[in-house]
Amino acid sequence: MNDQVKRLVNAPGFERVIIAFILLNGAILGMETSPSLVAQHGALLHLGNHVILGIFILEALLKMIAVTPQVDRYFRDGWNVFDFSVIVFSLIPATGEFAMIARLARLLRVLRLISTIPELRLIVSTLVRSIPSMMHVMTLMSVIFYIYAITGYQLFHEHDPTHWRSLGISLLTLFRVVTLEDWTDIMYTAMEFHYLSWLH
Repeated sequence: MNDQVKRLVNAPGFERVIIAFILLNGAILGMETSPSLVAQHGALLHLGNHVILGIFILEALLKMIAVTPQVDRYFRDGWNVFDFSVIVFSLIPATGEFAMIARLARLLRVLRLISTIPELRLIVSTLVRSIPSMMHVMTLMSVIFYIYAITGYQLFHEHDPTHWRSLGISLLTLFRVVTLEDWTDIMYTAMEFHYLSWLH
C-alpha cells in the first residue's frame, strides 16, 4: 500500500490538483473581503474553506503514509514542516480571542503555493542562502550612509538645520534622497548655500 500511496503523491497530477485547491482557497479568501458576497454566499464560502482544509489534511496524511514506517522523514523536509504548520494553525477556531489568528492562518494557506511549485521553492531557497551575503552588503551601505551623514551635517547643518541638524536627521535625509522622496527640496536648499552642492 505504501508504494501505491508513494506513486500517488509523486504523480504530477496530484501536485496539479493541490495547486488548484490552493488557488481556489486564495479566491475564496479574496471573495470573503466583499461584504455583499459574504452576505449572499457566506455559508458556501465557509463550507469551501472547511473542504479545502480537509483536503490539505488528507494530503499531509498521504505524504506521511508514503514514508511509513519512517514518518520522521516527512518532517525532515522544511517545506513539509511549513505545510504541516499551516494546517495546524488553520485548525484554530475562528471565534473569540483567536479569531484574528485563525483568519491570518487561513491566509497562510495561499503561501503553500510556494512549497508546492518546485520552481518557487528553488527561488526561495536561493534567497535564503543569499541572506549572509546581503548582511555584508547592508554593513557596507551602513558605513557609507554614516560617512555621508556626518559629511552632510558638517557641510549643511547651519544653512539647512531642517534636514541636517543632527546625525539622526542627516541619516533620515539620506534615506529620503535614496528613495527619491522630495529629494529636490533638499538639493535646491543646499544649492542656496553653494551652487555646486548637488555634487555632494
